[in-house]
Amino acid sequence: MLEQMRFRLRAKKTFESAVQGILDDVIALHGAEFGDVQLPIGDELVIVAQRGLTTKFLKAFERVRVVDGCACGRALRTGEPVVIMDVQEDLTYEPFRADAMEAGYRGVQSTPFLTQGGIFMAMVSTLFASPHVPTKIEMETLKAYSYDAAAHLYSLLDGTKLADKADQMRQKLYAERVMA
Repeated sequence: MLEQMRFRLRAKKTFESAVQGILDDVIALHGAEFGDVQLPIGDELVIVAQRGLTTKFLKAFERVRVVDGCACGRALRTGEPVVIMDVQEDLTYEPFRADAMEAGYRGVQSTPFLTQGGIFMAMVSTLFASPHVPTKIEMETLKAYSYDAAAHLYSLLDGTKLADKADQMRQKLYAERVMA
């Protein structure tokens, strides 16, 4: 599966299409019901792509900070993947439980995508309708893929600042949701 994911990634010639492709492949890898990609603006993460999530979820997680107890906030803080088997049982997730219940997920994982040189490019999260832990092989595949995906995203910036790209994509996503 990893080679197929890499092949599809290399075929993406724009930053936006690469982000969408990454999201689709990671959701498929995990067999998840939902997912999102966040990009950094300063010391915050903003959602720039999503699958299956509600407008209320997007508003609740519009800006995630390193101090937030959600999976992506923790992964941003540690620089490592974070898996929460059941958000209803996780004490640190308590402020986000109502949002999770309304959006329809119980399990979540968030993985930072960094280049080999350590440049943080994106946070990719998959969300599961039931309590869930991705398998060891799924997480190992995701980790290997994350380096290739981060490098590809970096190459597609073509001189554009990542924060500027994040803001453009965030604005487009939220404009589409308001119009829908």
